[in-house]
Amino acid sequence: MIDKLKKYLNDHPISGLLVIALIPRLVAVLFSKGYGMHDDHFLIIEAAQSWVNGYDYNDWLPKDPLTSGATGHSWFYVGMHYFYFEFMELIGFSDPQGKMYLIRLGHALYSLLMIPPVYFIVKKAAHHKVALQAGLLMALLWSFPILSVRNLVEMVCIPPVLWATWILYKNENYPIKNVIYAGLLCGFAMAFRFHIILFIGGFGLVLLGQKKIIGGAVFGVAAFVALFLTQLGDLVIWGRPFVELQEYIAYNLSNTTSYFNRPWYQYFGTIGGLMLPPLSLLLMLGYFKSFKKHLLLFLPSFVFFAFHCYFPNKQERFILPVIPFVIALGCVGWNEITEKNKQKWIRNLNKFSWRFFWAVNTIALLIVSPAYSKKSRVDAMEYLGQLPDYNGFVVEYTIEYDAPLMPRYYANNWSSIYYLTKETNEEEYGRNIHALNDAERPRYALFFENTKLEARKRKFEHLFNSKLEGLTQIEPSYLDKLLHAMNPNNSNETAYIYKINYQ
Repeated sequence: MIDKLKKYLNDHPISGLLVIALIPRLVAVLFSKGYGMHDDHFLIIEAAQSWVNGYDYNDWLPKDPLTSGATGHSWFYVGMHYFYFEFMELIGFSDPQGKMYLIRLGHALYSLLMIPPVYFIVKKAAHHKVALQAGLLMALLWSFPILSVRNLVEMVCIPPVLWATWILYKNENYPIKNVIYAGLLCGFAMAFRFHIILFIGGFGLVLLGQKKIIGGAVFGVAAFVALFLTQLGDLVIWGRPFVELQEYIAYNLSNTTSYFNRPWYQYFGTIGGLMLPPLSLLLMLGYFKSFKKHLLLFLPSFVFFAFHCYFPNKQERFILPVIPFVIALGCVGWNEITEKNKQKWIRNLNKFSWRFFWAVNTIALLIVSPAYSKKSRVDAMEYLGQLPDYNGFVVEYTIEYDAPLMPRYYANNWSSIYYLTKETNEEEYGRNIHALNDAERPRYALFFENTKLEARKRKFEHLFNSKLEGLTQIEPSYLDKLLHAMNPNNSNETAYIYKINYQ
């Protein structure tokens, strides 16, 4: 059986790689519910569905022409979800989880587009065997299936950039037709993730450096046209083009250290960890070794990588668009090293690194691909949304200063959520709740974590002049527990839901 699979993969590499890649992605579609990070839910799903329901969750839409302004978010990707949710509303399909199954499936199938260009690029730069190695890494890297089904712009922008790279690379005479296609694809990718302008700049530098002045100009114009067409929402909403892009640049320049201020070398560790050492270190060596020989493949991704190393605000997901290029060029460069150097220790290191990678990667792939992320938050909202008298609730998290943000999308209800944390003025908070009329006063409370739970409940009852009636307890998923065990800063909340019986 294994021999037949190997033969099929050799004879039909693209279809074989796509089938191999699809299997763990379908597992993630079916079982990996929830969301991974704040942005892949609250900036996409929560915003789009709220507009369909006549509510503006993030306050992005203009309300008062004198005070409203752009917030620096591209309307293109979130707009696609808005029209999807509008269609679901039109056909009467309102189940939040059901809609997310279809979204994950669409993203899983779309993510397969990353694999053919990597195979083609590596085959041209090296040969078929190395291209299969790179293709298998793209198909089965432990983090890719679960990331592929998330609403992460850092993942969604990758396929068009890879195809643009291949279109330019396959004919280095750069026919104008190819340059136009590549430029359009890069502009399309930038509509998802504005930072792709760094890739565009890298491609432009290569073309200009090779004295392809007309090609460079045509490439830039094509990218601009694609970006303009995908940002027409700015014209509709604000009356002028590129308002959100301008605000995005201005906001990031004035908030370089507002979120994280991390050292320049962090992303070396991120890439090394995501691709699993020691193989990741060998591929990074191959990536940097290839910069002269394969400048078109190297420079755009390196410009992107270098900027993110320089910029103080660093989050792991920001660097995801570089990973396929490290895989492709890394396989090419490391293969050149092993073919030229016949020393036994090099061959042994290569053999051990690949075997160790596939052993650890397979285990991680089996654990991570079906994992339900942020389970207690999502399930809590589903539970509350099904209660007939649900009208909002209080999140009690007085053990910390910041309470977990709750995804109202899964309740199918946009009633108010009140957050009670360490920094809350509790007496004033209680008076404000009591000042609400009966219809507005929240009827439920959600406590996170069991730390000092009984004492917190007694204090809550006193503050709200009420009695709490226990309803259910929702545990986090095994992935949430594992991440918390690895790093206590990762939230791992058990949710306790109560009915508030006011006295």
